[in-house]
Amino acid sequence: MDFINPSPRRFGWPGLVGLLVALAACAGRIPVLVSPSGGVEAVEGFGSASVQGEDAAVKGKFAFLFRRPGFGRVEAVDPIGRTAFLMIFRVDRAYFVVPGKKAYAEEAPEAMMKRFLGISLPPDEVLRLLSGTWTDSGAGSGWNVEQDELGRVWSGGRNGFAFQVREFFSGGGVPRDIGLSGPATTGRIKVLKLGFNPPSREAAFDVTFLRGYVLKTWPEILEIPDR
Repeated sequence: MDFINPSPRRFGWPGLVGLLVALAACAGRIPVLVSPSGGVEAVEGFGSASVQGEDAAVKGKFAFLFRRPGFGRVEAVDPIGRTAFLMIFRVDRAYFVVPGKKAYAEEAPEAMMKRFLGISLPPDEVLRLLSGTWTDSGAGSGWNVEQDELGRVWSGGRNGFAFQVREFFSGGGVPRDIGLSGPATTGRIKVLKLGFNPPSREAAFDVTFLRGYVLKTWPEILEIPDR
């Protein structure tokens, strides 16, 4: 299933247009970005991806918001903000939504992420990947990470899956360009805009709108024609 073409329907959350404007303002330069000394509880931003996952090839721009513990939102958009697909993570459940078809699939967060990145990666670990804060991941995560001479985590691996930071934001150890590889995945993620600890917005993770959508199995989602 190829998620490149956008849906004709806009389905964003407040602030997405602002991110696009800020992205345009930052074009052509690498901004200075340092993670807060008090810790990272949430990240929000905008990026691009070209990833071949377990079940899907994802290529294009996306907005994202991840917040501890276990909350996340990823919205794939076209240049003017129209949605191709949407993923919402709520601790123990994840929802893959195709707004243009009013359809969605539901399963465990790690299983949902594996379909796109090729590994069972929970939202809190995506937050660590995007923020470069692997050193606070705690015991038992299973990740083997390596640091460069500046103390920045530049690579890591677990169970055959690996990431490598190709470029950092200026000023610290926050990844800007991340390469991914593994048995069921290959590709890269480039972070174009990133902010730490934004104000809490519960509406970003709300799924009550799905009452008007049709629940489908993952194979049925894969059969949805290109939009």
